[in-house]
Amino acid sequence: VKILKRLINQILDFRKYENGKLDISLTEVDLGSMMPEWCESFRNIATERDIHFSVNVESGSDLTTAVDIEKIERVMFNLISNAFKYTDPNDSITVAVRKDAGNIVITVADTGKGISTEDLSHIFERFFQVDKIHPNGSGIGLSLAKAFIELHGGSITAESRVGEGSTFTVTLPVKHVDTAGA
Repeated sequence: VKILKRLINQILDFRKYENGKLDISLTEVDLGSMMPEWCESFRNIATERDIHFSVNVESGSDLTTAVDIEKIERVMFNLISNAFKYTDPNDSITVAVRKDAGNIVITVADTGKGISTEDLSHIFERFFQVDKIHPNGSGIGLSLAKAFIELHGGSITAESRVGEGSTFTVTLPVKHVDTAGA
């Protein structure tokens, strides 16, 4: 029931986005301190599956920005969940947060199965599934993640090589509540 409710909510959010009716509620947050908290939810699965899971937050940088915390959290949970879905035991997943030229850059990199070049060009399309024989999801998570990031004025990209793993990069412009205008 929970999975079905989550899927329905994702579809509703995506329809709102398509119709220009999905709003964001901005709050100043330090993504450098939030990321380890979000990643902590995955520690048990990493241990159970013998996956090396690390979080690297750039020290000495102000990683504070105005975001819709619920939407960014959903993006991160989707990206990290996907990394675990396609990463085998003894492989690794690394989440990193850094500042680069007025942007906060978040990467989720794994040494898992990887995505073919053909599939990579479609992964942000609604209902697209890489594994069509044994699908592990609804195919809406990455398209919704892209929509959420674009609502923030950011971008999301993916690089991958079959057998070597994938890296998803989220770039968010640094904004502040008083100047965000959203």
